[in-house]
Formats: sequence, structure tokens, C-alpha cells
Amino acid sequence: MDPQRVARPHRPGPSLAALVKTLLAAALLVGAGYLLARYFDRQEQTEVATSDVDRLVVALRENRNRLQVYRLSGTVTTKRRTSGGIGDILTGEMTVKQPWALAYFVDMGDLGLDDYVWDERTRTLLVHAPAARPERPNIDESRQVVAYRGPLITRDMQTRLRQGVAIGAGQQATAEAAKPENLAAAGAAARKAIAHNLQAPLQAAGLGNVTVVVRAREGARGGGQWDVSRSIADVLAERAGR
Repeated sequence: MDPQRVARPHRPGPSLAALVKTLLAAALLVGAGYLLARYFDRQEQTEVATSDVDRLVVALRENRNRLQVYRLSGTVTTKRRTSGGIGDILTGEMTVKQPWALAYFVDMGDLGLDDYVWDERTRTLLVHAPAARPERPNIDESRQVVAYRGPLITRDMQTRLRQGVAIGAGQQATAEAAKPENLAAAGAAARKAIAHNLQAPLQAAGLGNVTVVVRAREGARGGGQWDVSRSIADVLAERAGR
């Protein structure tokens, strides 16, 4: 035996089972890291969407003003006849021409969260708006043009004639405001006014550029891509149920 050569101890290499366990552990770590990253990514997306909805709720609940959207005016001529005196022997007639005006309003407080649909992908807010409602007409009696007919009109007859004229003028102005063409014009103006009115609170809530689409509540769910969209109230209810 060569004295220069010294026997070295035998060191066994890693077994196949140990190698498999190491590879499995590494695979599990990689898989867990991937799933964890996906989870946090989904959480981040959910938080962004939720924060948008929350900001929308704040903006929409604070905007509860009564909004004037349209004005209508015109001139009405009203004629009334009455009798008076002893045995109602006297007859008198009164014709009055006078201007009138009224405003149409939308009460933003009438809108609930179920009237709003939020499309996160296009950043569009759909509003199901109520109809614009006309207020009582204002009859401008200071600019009346009055004509009487009759041999003698007593003070009592004048009182009755003026009362009848006032009632008739209000009825005519109200009927004019209720005509379909005037209601349609008020509705179109209301949709523009509501969209403009919502922009300021949406910006203040930090939502950035949002497209506001306003439709009449009566036909808002009648067709199109919005049929399957959920209102903000639906989103909040689903989130609360989780």
C-alpha cells in the first residue's frame, strides 16, 4: 500500500426521496406566492371599485337640492260674466288680459340610490330621473288690461268678476303648462340640468371625469345595455350580504 495515499471516508449523495421533497416544497412556495399575489391584486381592484362606489354614495346623497330646470310664460285672456243688483236685474262682463309665468322643477331628493347605475369600465353614471313638475303659475296682475261691459257694475259684482277671472287665468296657465310639447321641452331641459348639476359633487368627491347620462325614469329600464346593469343600491346590498 502506497503510504502517500490516505483513504478518504465515503460520503453518500442525496437520496431521490429527499430531492423530490425539495422540489415539491419549492413548487408549493412558488404556487403559494402566485396565489397570494393574485389575491392581493383582486383585493386592490375590489378596494378601488368599492372606494368609487363609496365616493358616489357620498356625492349623490349630499346633492339633494330642488332644481329649477325650465321656465314657461305667456299671456292669458279671461272673460267672466255675472249679475247683481236688486233681483239680479244688472248684468256685467269683465275681460282681463294679463301675463303669466311658471317654472318646472326636479327635486333631487326624490332620487334614491336605486335610480343610479355606475359603469366602472366606461366611468359612466346613468341616472333614472323623475319628471319635471310645474309649479303654480304666477299671474302678473300688475300688468292687467281690463275691460268692462254693462250699464252698471256694482262693487259686489266687481269682486265676483275678479275672483272668477283669477281662477280662470290660473286654470288656463296650468293647462298650457301640461301640454305634451311643453312637458317634453321641460323634460329635455331637466335631463341637461341634472347632468350638469351632478358634475360638481362628483368632481368634489374625487371621481375625476365621469360621463353622466340622464334618462326619464318612466322609460329608463326599457332597453339597451343598461338592462343588465345593477343600481348602486343593488351593489351596496350585495356587498352588505357578503
